[in-house]
Amino acid sequence: MNLQELKQELARVLKLKKCLIVLDDISSTSEWELVKQCLDNAGRIIVTTREKSIAKHCSRACKNMYCLDGLKDDAALDLFTKKVFKDNIEKIDFAPAMLEQARLTLQKCDGLPLAISTIGGFLATKPKTTIEWKKMNDNISTELVINPELRAIKTILMRSYDGLPYHLKAAFLYLSIFPEDRIIRWGRLVRRWIAEGYSRDMHGMTAIELCRRYFDELMDRSMILPGEGIDQYSRKNNSCQLHDMIREICISKAREENLVFTLEEGCCLSDTQGAIRHLVIGSNWKRDKDVLESMLDLSHVRSLTVFGQWRYFFISDNMRFLRVLDLEDTLELRNRHLDKIGQLRHLKYLSVRGCRRISCLPNSLGNLRHLETLDFRGTRLGVLPKTFTNLRKLQHLRGDSLFLKPQVLDACLNGHGLFNVYRFSGGIAKLKALHTLGNVFVCRGNGKVTVKKLGELTQLRKLKVKGINDKDSCELWSAIAGHSQLLSVSVESQLGDVLDGCLGKGLTPPIRLESLTLDGRLVKATEWIGKLQNLSKLVLEHSKLKQDDDTIRALGFLPNLAVLRLKTCSFEGTKLHFQSSSFLNLMVLELYVLENLQSVLFKEGTMPRLELLHVGGCQELNAFSGMAALTSLKGIRLEGSYRTPVSETLKKEVERQAAEHKNQVRVNESY
Repeated sequence: MNLQELKQELARVLKLKKCLIVLDDISSTSEWELVKQCLDNAGRIIVTTREKSIAKHCSRACKNMYCLDGLKDDAALDLFTKKVFKDNIEKIDFAPAMLEQARLTLQKCDGLPLAISTIGGFLATKPKTTIEWKKMNDNISTELVINPELRAIKTILMRSYDGLPYHLKAAFLYLSIFPEDRIIRWGRLVRRWIAEGYSRDMHGMTAIELCRRYFDELMDRSMILPGEGIDQYSRKNNSCQLHDMIREICISKAREENLVFTLEEGCCLSDTQGAIRHLVIGSNWKRDKDVLESMLDLSHVRSLTVFGQWRYFFISDNMRFLRVLDLEDTLELRNRHLDKIGQLRHLKYLSVRGCRRISCLPNSLGNLRHLETLDFRGTRLGVLPKTFTNLRKLQHLRGDSLFLKPQVLDACLNGHGLFNVYRFSGGIAKLKALHTLGNVFVCRGNGKVTVKKLGELTQLRKLKVKGINDKDSCELWSAIAGHSQLLSVSVESQLGDVLDGCLGKGLTPPIRLESLTLDGRLVKATEWIGKLQNLSKLVLEHSKLKQDDDTIRALGFLPNLAVLRLKTCSFEGTKLHFQSSSFLNLMVLELYVLENLQSVLFKEGTMPRLELLHVGGCQELNAFSGMAALTSLKGIRLEGSYRTPVSETLKKEVERQAAEHKNQVRVNESY
């Protein structure tokens, strides 16, 4: 039927009967709008779709939405077995080698019933041998293209790809760079996307915010799957991976459009038809320089990604337009292999993360005037060259420990790594584009100069400072109070000094802060903490809050606080009681190494959205009550150590309340 005929038939049937209507695979909101006019007399309506946004549009209420998961291991094997062996299912006796191949097949299908049924049906016509099943697993990508029986899988999955808007197609195909089963970190992907030009600042939205929109939309369309870990206060996925079947589509389309080419064992010149934009060198490719240069035109390569062992000729003189050089975890990469890095003048992204033999970078690094990201975590790099201050567009520099000479830039920046920096020079003021500045170590004698320089870096989003004393803390808060872009601040005191002696009465941390970590004594928290209305995450350590301190009560009224971590010596009282109608949006609470804490009480109406409670190293804690008040609680983590395990009294009490909780709360114990 065409659409008009369908509408007429629906109208006719629904005049006679009240029906259950199932609309399968709605691909757009406009399709739903055209059909729903005819459904007034329907008893119930079920809509299936691949896209979360369409489900939201059709259902109107989240409670009506159901996300259908793939089949679990046992159910997937059961379906596969029935399709392969049909009527002889009772006589099956899997040999270990055959079972291994079956599980490899199911791993590629990742719970997708269509794929399991189709491949199982195809194998039913073949000899039931390990060799035959291994042949299928080794050549699955080719079979999806040439085998008529399996082509249906590709046809169905291609609909999802074809439905992507143009900008999402390019971002999606870029994922074919990463190997099978690889967890792709959000930070690595977003920096590369931006360097490649897939995203930029526009219409009041930053490039990173736009990337997050792309990422979430691909996730909602099930084109990518969640990886490992969720940011507990933003509730965003920190990584992703590709479903094996979707990855086969991704690889074939990227190769078809000459976008990504992977050098791996067995590949040949016929696999590419011209200039390659993104070159990947796989871990099993062992050919020599002549083969590389004879196979490919390298003059158009925009990104080079190496997995496995480094070879001296991988960076070619022809790669003059390279924008991304990703050598993360590359084996045997040494300092001398980067001597000519300065010739790559268009480079925006450089990563030698995990390359443990790297201990220095050449002076030619200063030629990379367009460099935005430099990641050297997991290396032995301790000193940046003097030319570092030429990198005026640098936004993100990530590493472990860095010591800079006074005449160079005496600060290091980073999103999450650790830095130790001892002196500042005027060079810091030149790097106006800095978004992240981390582990600035403030030494005696120059602390005032150090923190004043921070006032000139008005584009900072993240700041981490160590070694602050009482006097330096006043200079610090004064320098950054007006920073309108600053979203995350971490401050560590020197030997437990006071961190907030000058706060309150007109001077507060930047009011847009979403994340704040304070390691040091707090004496005036109640005078300023309530002004941080955007604060989502708060970590306190060595704060020495007292039993009768009003700070805990003040924290309970922060409207957006989602994560609260009270760590070592942050609270010195014996009783920690959370009052009614407080912490209304808190989702994660951590109580860690509070040595004097004896009792915790949750009163009715507190923390209605709390999902995770983490208790660790609280040796005196034995009274724990009110868990039933935590109506959204899903899990409790009890943490001890080999020397001081979780007390049996606490463990039994927590387990009892968890078992009685309406959510059947999970309790995990770790060391």
